[in-house]
Amino acid sequence: MHVSSHALRSVLFASIILVPAIAAGQGAVPKFAYVDSRELLDKATGRADADAQWKKEAQAMQNQVTRMQDSLQVMITAYQKAEAGLSPAAREARQKSISEREQEYQTRTQALDLQAQQRQAALLQPIIEQIKVALEDIRKEEGLTAILDVGAQGNPIVAIDKNLNITDKVLVKLRTMPAPLLNLPQAAKPAVPPAGAVGAPAGAAKPKIPPAR
Repeated sequence: MHVSSHALRSVLFASIILVPAIAAGQGAVPKFAYVDSRELLDKATGRADADAQWKKEAQAMQNQVTRMQDSLQVMITAYQKAEAGLSPAAREARQKSISEREQEYQTRTQALDLQAQQRQAALLQPIIEQIKVALEDIRKEEGLTAILDVGAQGNPIVAIDKNLNITDKVLVKLRTMPAPLLNLPQAAKPAVPPAGAVGAPAGAAKPKIPPAR
């Protein structure tokens, strides 16, 4: 499933907002640091699993697009072969059917593109939330006034002291935290038979239980 680079950046970074905290006490000297949210998100625990799940689901969506495209092409090819022998009314009806199918294809493709972006955002959200927790924990531990994000879209910073980079420190913090609970599809639960369910019919063979090894 294709997602534009601009849309992907929006999915990845739109939710990472680092809000400056007011330094405690009057006259306190502000203390700043910065991170690169792109690196944090790329290396965060759970990112590989989220990407693998998204690619799996996106491929299923792409398969839908391919089937619709193939179906449309079959209609067009059939029309082109029969066009010469069709009456004006029949030709117009077939063209209308093709036009309607093409519109359905475009509408469904756009809907699947949006669904893919939303699904990717849902998979990444628990990871982003955990990054926010790690950032706030380190901000408090280090007594920082604010943590800037040099990886943010539209970042206005043009030069900064690299000694203020705490990206690696945040990554270490993330590795000490429990893995985020990703929004993965829930496996279907086996049906529970109602109370007093009727047993197997008389004479039905019972499944053989293999001997314990």
